[in-house]
Formats: sequence, C-alpha cells, structure tokens
Amino acid sequence: MTEREFIDRLKVWFSLANFRKYRLVVECVVAALYFIVASVAVSDFSGVLGLLSVLLLASTIVLYRIQPFLSLAIGALGALTMLASSYLSNLGSFAVYAPLLLVFFGTAAYGKPTTRWTGLVGTFVASFMIFGSYGVSFSGLLIYFFALAFFALAWVAGMLVYVNRGRMRAESGEIVATAKLGEVKHEVTLEQERNKVARDVHDIVAHSLAVVIAQADGARYASKDVPAPVVEALENIAATARAALTDVRVLLGELRHNQEAGPQPGMNDLDALIRGFRDSGLQVEWNSYGTAGPLSDPAALAVYRIVQEGLTNALRHGERATPVELVFDWGAASLTVIVTNALPQGATILANTAGHGIPGMRERATLAGGELEASDGTNGRFRVRATVPFARASAAAVAS
Repeated sequence: MTEREFIDRLKVWFSLANFRKYRLVVECVVAALYFIVASVAVSDFSGVLGLLSVLLLASTIVLYRIQPFLSLAIGALGALTMLASSYLSNLGSFAVYAPLLLVFFGTAAYGKPTTRWTGLVGTFVASFMIFGSYGVSFSGLLIYFFALAFFALAWVAGMLVYVNRGRMRAESGEIVATAKLGEVKHEVTLEQERNKVARDVHDIVAHSLAVVIAQADGARYASKDVPAPVVEALENIAATARAALTDVRVLLGELRHNQEAGPQPGMNDLDALIRGFRDSGLQVEWNSYGTAGPLSDPAALAVYRIVQEGLTNALRHGERATPVELVFDWGAASLTVIVTNALPQGATILANTAGHGIPGMRERATLAGGELEASDGTNGRFRVRATVPFARASAAAVAS
C-alpha cells in the first residue's frame, strides 16, 4: 500500500459520513473512556457515591442524542450525587462535569420544545448548584459566570444545529416541491399541446369532412339525370365521410381527456361485462329487439361505456331487489340503448359534473354522433336512454 492510498483510506475512515454511520459506537467508546478516567480521579476522595455519579454522567454521553430529556434528568441526578460525595470539597477537578456540556447541547439540538427550554433553564441551575459554594465574592462570581458561559455556549451550539437541520429539511422540501411543480407544468404543457392538436384537427379535418358531406349530398339531390352508379358513389362518399367525422370526434375526445392507450372494448365484450355485474349481485334483464346493424369502433366503444356506467350507477345507487332492465332497440339507422333501474325510497340521482357519470355518458354519445337522455321514469325508476347511429346509413336514412 502506497502512502497516497493509506492517506485516502484514512480520509474515508474519518469522514463525516463514516462518523454518522458509527456515531453510537463512538459515543459508547467515549463514555467508557470517561468512566475509566473519572473513576480513577474520584475513587480516592468520594468512594461509592463518586463512582455512582461518574456512571450516571457517563451514561448521558450515550443518551444525549437519542433520549435528550432522559439524559437531562440523569445528568441532574449525577451532578447531585457528585455534590453529595464531597468530591469537589476535596479540591477535585471540575472536569468531571464535562458530560453536562453534551447534555445541554442535546436538549437544544435534539429535544422537543419543552426539553429544549428546560435545558436552557438547567444551565443556570447547574452553574449555581455546582459553583455556588464559592459565595458572592468576586472570584466566586467569576467562576459562576465562567461555568454558565460554558454551559450556555453548549446549549447555543445545539440550537444552531437544530436551526440548521430545520433549514436543510426546508431546502429538501423545496427541492421536492420544485420537482413536483415541474411535473405538473409538464403535464399542463402536454394537456395544452393535446388541446392544440384537437383544435387543429377540428379546424382542418372536421370542417373538410363536413364540406365533403355537404357537397356529396348536394350533388345527389341537385342532379336528377345522374346515372345510378354515380348516385351510389355519392351515397358511399357521404356515408364514409360521416363515419370518418364520427371517428374524428372520438379522437378529439381522447386527446382532450387523455384516455388510456391500447385495445378498447366493444360490442363483443358486453356479455362478459354483464356477467361480471351479475356475479356482483346485480340482477340484469337484457333484451334485444330488431336486426343488429353495423357500428363503427368508436360507436361500439360508446355503447359499451354507456352500458358499463349505467349498470354501475344502478349497482351503486339503485334498488338491488328489483332487476335492472337493459334494452337494445335496433332501428333502421341507429341503436337505442335503454337502462332502467328502480330507486330506493327517497333516493336521488347524483350527477358528477366533473365529466363522469351521467355527463360522461352524454358526452360519449355525442362524440359518437348520437344523444343521451337521463331522467326519472315512472314508479320510482330511473332511466338512461342513448341513441347511437350506425357506421353507414342507407340512402333513405341519409335523405331523411
């Protein structure tokens, strides 16, 4: 090992981080050394009381940081025991009270407010009790204030540590708050960018599709002598544009609400959805009338979410003893979904205005090109009725 490596290792051994890691071990070693040295000093003058007081004062070296109030109490008891042993009256050294410096430091640095201010009062009391025997002479007052200055400086040093630790906690909290603020700003920026994209898509694509639909319909109805293939092509153009416009509206909703990515449920997932509600104890009577028509993916997703929210509301707020009626009415150009459930006596329907519940269902139906109504039915029943158009309308439906 070279001299440079040895010096670097010594720096690591005696670093602040290493000291904090083994601080309790160091304190125990210092307490043991103090007990050995002080015991030798007091054994010839004070006997058993002297040894007991040294043991009590040595224990404060270990306790001043982890138990400040207990350390203060034991330090006071040790000082009284030392005075009772008449060690100082035999011209003993005042250095045996050195652990009291750590006691007063610990009360200020690590104690609760009550312990902290009790420690400050203790500096005056300890100085008077230990050095008051010198009387009111000049030398006695000088010794008293000298001892008080030492004890008070230890307490002030502890206060500085306490204040600095609070400042560091405040700085750490500020750093965390700044990081969270940055995350919030990032989310706000993303949300603003999504809204900007939604506006751009609406202004460019949605308006263009609306123009295509208007031109195709106008060309079909304005020309009477147009060949049948051309009329059919115009019908396909108008129907496709309408379906694309519905998809664009759903895309705008996803951009605005930041919905989850990945595959979305549809009509094929309704059986599993209703089975799950039935397993949860909700009685669901599902009836379907008419011939099923083609639904686009956004429209199927809207139907799924409307059924899901309607049954969830019935499960949470409805009367469990009465079955929930779920009706699918397939018309010529649209699907009508009706969810009807009984209400408990005196119950009211709660609509969440933050975009969930009934307002959320209404918005999903609107984005799919349909509409939704939610109102009290007859005999204390609540009904949700949504209409969602098919992906492509027939010529007669488009004309109507």
